[in-house]
Amino acid sequence: MVNRKFNLEELTNFFHSINPNKSQSTYNTMKYNLMRIAKVANIDFIDIDSTTLNPLIFVPQMSNYSLNTRIQTVLGIELWIKYKLAKLPHSAKQKITLYNNLKTKWDVILKKMCADKNVEINKNEMTDKEKENWIDFEDLRSAVINKVWKELSLEDDEGSIVTTYLKWRDLTLLSFFTLMPPTRIGNYEKMKIRYKKISDVKSYKTDKNYLMINSDAKAPHKYTLCFNQYKTSKFVGQITEPIKDETMIKLLDRYIKIREVLLPIQKRDLSNTDSLLINSDSNSMSQSMITETLKKTSFKVVGKKLSCDMFRKIFLTWFLADDSKCIEDRQQMAKFIGQTYNPTIMEKYRKIKHKLPPQKYVLNFD
Repeated sequence: MVNRKFNLEELTNFFHSINPNKSQSTYNTMKYNLMRIAKVANIDFIDIDSTTLNPLIFVPQMSNYSLNTRIQTVLGIELWIKYKLAKLPHSAKQKITLYNNLKTKWDVILKKMCADKNVEINKNEMTDKEKENWIDFEDLRSAVINKVWKELSLEDDEGSIVTTYLKWRDLTLLSFFTLMPPTRIGNYEKMKIRYKKISDVKSYKTDKNYLMINSDAKAPHKYTLCFNQYKTSKFVGQITEPIKDETMIKLLDRYIKIREVLLPIQKRDLSNTDSLLINSDSNSMSQSMITETLKKTSFKVVGKKLSCDMFRKIFLTWFLADDSKCIEDRQQMAKFIGQTYNPTIMEKYRKIKHKLPPQKYVLNFD
């Protein structure tokens, strides 16, 4: 019993039981944190033990990861240790002492990492990796718009439907993070398609996110995003916003058409056929697959391997540089991307004398 090994499902269930009110995105993040432990150590998950988690060995193995990823991995390590302690019998005093000491060491490391992260955040400086992958938002958006319209003007090759689908899926995914304010990956992971009137949104189950399609030609908006499940949903609540960008609308028209050819939505088998983003095998895209697809597609279009985090940094650097944005504008944008914007007292004193001419691209929901 003392040396019993644990599988991934045990740990994720344990995390769910001690954190019952977290969003699905949070549970997924912890799952990936745990999986990363095995990846870093280059072993099967079930073989993780106290030797694997020796900080002197494990910390150097994480050197190529970003500070944020290292912090998340340590959170996974501490969860593993916590579960191990919960399963040890009271008579195993030596083992209990061993794992308590191990947790104390990781507590110190985590505290130091978090302090370094705060210093990094407060400086607002780009890391070397960010500089290497940086592109100004207007240049990024222009390149994506040009790519979309170029593809829309061409006829699809008469080849495999899978190849055609993947091309439009990857471009659509990239556009969700450039033609729309870039929210988190979890907002789109396992998003469902719904052909219903927008007024029916309150009748949808709130355990999923939706792309709502209104086929009524008189409807003010054809596509509306509805986010129920995401990292900060507990604090921000349900978010529904119509898609107004002309390029995004035309792209979705093409994508949905191809998507339904590959996998028609069947009412009798809705849960297996209604996912917005799927792989060639018709299964929903995983978070890691979405990340890799974003990097691959952004590299093809602009020569930069952009992660979700980089899309958000690039966009917010542009958005917050506009001094004509009032507090309400910033709060509205923050809500869409799953954050809360709390202005300081000093910012509330600031007055906007004149509304500046709009920037070349204005993303708002007016």
